[in-house]
Amino acid sequence: MKKTLIVSVFTGCGKTYLTEHQEEYGYTICDSDSSSYEKSSGWERRYVADILRKSKSGKYDFVFVCQTESVIDEMDRQGVPYVIVEPDNIIWSYGVESKERANERKLIKQQWMGRLVLRDNSHIKNFEKWFSHIKEIYDERTSLDFINNHKQVAFFTLKQDQYLSDIIKDLYWKKERHCDIYTSCDDDSNSVESVKVRDEQQEVKSDSVEEFAKKLHDIRGDK
Repeated sequence: MKKTLIVSVFTGCGKTYLTEHQEEYGYTICDSDSSSYEKSSGWERRYVADILRKSKSGKYDFVFVCQTESVIDEMDRQGVPYVIVEPDNIIWSYGVESKERANERKLIKQQWMGRLVLRDNSHIKNFEKWFSHIKEIYDERTSLDFINNHKQVAFFTLKQDQYLSDIIKDLYWKKERHCDIYTSCDDDSNSVESVKVRDEQQEVKSDSVEEFAKKLHDIRGDK
C-alpha cells in the first residue's frame, strides 16, 4: 500500500496537467476536483470525507485538493494532515522588503493571472466572475497570514515559471520521510497520528509571526 500525501494546491499551479501526465513522472495521483460537488450546506464535510477515503485506499502517492478556505477549515477541524502549495507571494520580513523582492512578487502574480487566462477554462461556468474573485483574493490567500491561520504541516511556494511538476520530487521526499505525520488521520482524535499532528500544530502556533516565518522557511528548505 502507498503512503499518501494530501496537497492543497492554489489554482494555476498545474495540478491538472500533472494528474493527466502522472505516468510520465512515475507517481500515482488523484485530483479531487471540487467542481463536481453541489455547493449545498455541509458539502465541505462530504468533500473531505471523500479525500480521506482516497488517501486511505493505498492507491495514490498524492491526492490533490482545492484550496477553498472552507475546505481547509474543515481539514483543520478534523485534524487532517496536509501541505499547501501556492505561488511565491510571501513577505518574510514585514516593513523591510527589498524592491527586488517586491518586483519579483509582482511578476509572479502577473504570470499567474496570465496562466489562468490562457488555460482551458471550459469547466468554469462564469469565468469572468471567477477570475475577478481570484484576483481579489490572491494576495490574501498567498500571504504569511493565511499560512499562519491554518494548520498545514508544511508548505511549498512556486517561483516564476515553476509548476507543481517542478517540486513533485520534493513533495514525494517529504511524504516518504515524514510518513508518520502524513498518514491520514482516523476518526479517533486520540490516535497516534492525530496526536503527532496536534503536537506539531501547537508548536507552530506558539511562535511569533517572525519565528513562524523562519521555521516554515527552514522546513521548506529555501536557500
